Parts: sequence; structure tokens; C-alpha cells
Amino acid sequence: MDAALPVQIEAIEPGTVRRRPRRSRHVRLRVDDATIAVYDPQTVVTPDAVGTEREVVLSAEVPSVEPCPTGEVGIVSRAGGDAVTFYGIVVTFDEAGTEALLDVGSGTVRFDTSSVDRRLYVGDFLELADPVVHVTGMSPTGKSYEAYLSQLDSDDPAARREAATHLGHRGRECAVDRLVAQFRAEGDPGVRRAVVTALGRLAVTARRPDERPDPRIRSTLEAAAGDEAREVRDAADDWLDRVADYWFS
Repeated sequence: MDAALPVQIEAIEPGTVRRRPRRSRHVRLRVDDATIAVYDPQTVVTPDAVGTEREVVLSAEVPSVEPCPTGEVGIVSRAGGDAVTFYGIVVTFDEAGTEALLDVGSGTVRFDTSSVDRRLYVGDFLELADPVVHVTGMSPTGKSYEAYLSQLDSDDPAARREAATHLGHRGRECAVDRLVAQFRAEGDPGVRRAVVTALGRLAVTARRPDERPDPRIRSTLEAAAGDEAREVRDAADDWLDRVADYWFS
């Protein structure tokens, strides 16, 4: 269960300590319009990363979660980034059911569900207020959004899958045209499945709460539901179920 959040590494602040549990080193990250401070107990973020764009894995420990009936996705920071609230949709759980992945629009964040006192389901919109957040992974180099768009033209199916996955995580509607065209022309079922998942994410995240998703996403998901490859059909059926309320409400 992989989490990936594109960020700008702003600063490393050594010597910050939180007791019980002890977490040292604050790292300040820029995510869209929000600056957030996260703990880095394993020294994941190295000094050479400061000032660069990277993808990081964030894990959040939350005392409680609240439903978010407005369907809002995003990150809100306060107190200079020392307090943060994540808004997003649950997209998957680990096999043990003790961790879940929250899609916050610009990417995904992993959070611990073991202390949550309510049953959670895929498709739930949640608010995670004031979690303890730490970074547990970081990509070796950053890539721009435009680079991932260009990567869809690669001869390597694995590279095209990676590109589709990242475009879905980053939540920009400008990718819809490219992904729809990619699905129509794509010969590899694994890539088509990644494109379907990316479009499903964009249906949720690349819009304002009062807007319906791009109708091209719906038509492509419906076409994918009849794909010759089962993995593509299953992904399409799953996302059509998740986002049906946005089109039919």
C-alpha cells in the first residue's frame, strides 16, 4: 500500500523533539498552498533535498477521525505549519486493516486506523485533524507534472504505468484529455488499468465540491467496464461505484 505526496522540501530544522513518542527533526514541506511541519525520526530527508521537488511517504497517527460530508479534499495548515488537517477520501486499506490510504487531492497519505473508534470504508470522506505526521520515504529525484505527461509516450509499459499513477495522484484536471486519449490508444492492460484508476481519482479530486466530474471521465470508465482484460474491467467497476453519486445526485 504505497502513499505518495508531491512536495517542495523547504527546510530541515534539527533538534525538534516531541516526547512520548520521541520524534526528532522537523522537516517543513510545501504542498500546494500549505506549509506543513512533519517529523523525520529516520533521517529520510537529506540536506541535498532542500529546495527540490520530491515525492514523500507520509504516515499520520490520528486520535480520531471525523466524516467530511462536503466531499472536501486538501490540506489545511495552521500555526506556521505546526498544526495540519487532512481532508480526503479513503481509497484502500492494508491487509490487516490497521492502516488506510487517504487521497487528499494532490496525493495520498497513510494513516493509522487502529485507534479509530468507528468503522471505515473505501469511499468515505474524512477529516483528520491535528495528527502526528512523520515522513517515512522520499523519492530520489523530483519530476515535474509535464515530465509525467511526456512519460506517457514512453516505449516502456512500466514507465507509462508510473506516469498514469502519478498524474492521478496529483489531481489536475488538465491531465484528463491526455489520459482519455492514452486509454483509447493503449495496448497494455496494466497501463489501461492505471489510467482508469487515475481518471477515477481525478473524478473525485480535480473539481470543486459543488461541481460534477468531467463527463469524459465517466464515458471512459464505462468503456473500460467492457474491456477485454479483467483487471481493467474490475478497476472500472470499482471506480464507477465509488463516484456514481457525483454524476447521479
